Amino acid sequence: MAVTSDGERVAETEIAEPPVEIAIREGRASGAQLLWVHTNLDLAPFGFERTPGYTRLRADTPGAGDELPLLAPGDYARTLAAAYRGLWGHKYVPADASPPDDGVVVGLYSEGEPIGLCRVFVSERLVDAPGVIPGARARQGYLRLLSGACALLGPGPIDLDSWGDAEETLESYAALGFAPVEHIDGWELRLGERG
Repeated sequence: MAVTSDGERVAETEIAEPPVEIAIREGRASGAQLLWVHTNLDLAPFGFERTPGYTRLRADTPGAGDELPLLAPGDYARTLAAAYRGLWGHKYVPADASPPDDGVVVGLYSEGEPIGLCRVFVSERLVDAPGVIPGARARQGYLRLLSGACALLGPGPIDLDSWGDAEETLESYAALGFAPVEHIDGWELRLGERG
């Protein structure tokens, strides 16, 4: 059980094979409003809607742009919450959330205000989910974040994790040499309020 970035109670699970009915029943019993399922099975017959889900991309020789500044620690929680609001797979961010201890956070600023971020795990050469706030969610912002993360990591293979990003966003990463290596569909079922 968790709370989505939009404030709804969500039960989340992975399903490798049917029966799906057990997950639906347990989600309802838990009081969840939504059920998120990670699977490449077709859950449409059960009333689920397909979402972008999870994709891991990789570039052996990624393109890098200009380095971006590190996000100011005081901007982390509010930027993280806004950058992923409304995207599948992202959870509620508390106001006192702190940056990861084992990574750094690259920031994207416009007129001195943070409009995006991505977490970079240097030892793993992993970029985690570039995110841009609503109203600034354009291809260019996502590409600037990813290219800034690539500049920070330097030459060599880089992995990129994406949760809930639109297909157009994922396709835009090809401009920097990234291609999908793994994908798991996300599925969402609105369970409704239960008394």
